[in-house]
Amino acid sequence: MNKRYKVIQEMLEAFARFEETVADDEGMTFDNFLAHATQAAGHQSVLAWRQVAGNEEPQVMQRANKKEESIAILVAYLYRYAKVYVKKALEGSVLQSIDDFSYLIILLTHESLSKTELITKSVHEKTSGMEIIKRLVRLGLMTQYDDAHDKRSQRVAITPMGRGVLFAVLDRMGNVSTLMSGKLSDAEKNTLIYLLKKLDHFHYDIFTTDRNETLETIVATHVGDGTAPGNGAGNRL
Repeated sequence: MNKRYKVIQEMLEAFARFEETVADDEGMTFDNFLAHATQAAGHQSVLAWRQVAGNEEPQVMQRANKKEESIAILVAYLYRYAKVYVKKALEGSVLQSIDDFSYLIILLTHESLSKTELITKSVHEKTSGMEIIKRLVRLGLMTQYDDAHDKRSQRVAITPMGRGVLFAVLDRMGNVSTLMSGKLSDAEKNTLIYLLKKLDHFHYDIFTTDRNETLETIVATHVGDGTAPGNGAGNRL
């Protein structure tokens, strides 16, 4: 059979399986079909993947038999991989971490921000965010000044020195991005970007409105009935 027609046949079969899972017409959307097809084609638990790769961790991974747990564990692993690459990219720079880099890259796209705005955009708690800002100001990479409209607030902006330090590591940080994307195809990258934006939108909503609530309250409010805010794929960046 011609490969082109084989792909079409597989798509029709996938849609038929998707149709069996949809309870009503409202669920019959392209996004839902894409999510269903992606899951069917590529999902396997973290435990199963590591067994195939010859890296079994039975004591740690025995509970990784649910899709949600697999997602959480894989995201944590990806963050750890990124930290290794970022450390290499920042060798020889006064920047110490991905946090230093992200604060400056955010300021690069704004004339200035209040300290609170910068910390929130960076998804940090106030205490740790203030420490990062203090260090970057001390290094001369960021400047701070009183807000003309709110005497209780201070604004920050990137300095010419900060721009120079940032631009000096951009190529190496670009290499980190290349590594983190692995060998995904363009189509796979687009799907991953869509899904990660959807998750980011969901969690950023929680971070900015409900992060001081108990874990149980957050779950009940945002996941319980599946209709809570943050389910869209909005772009806050």
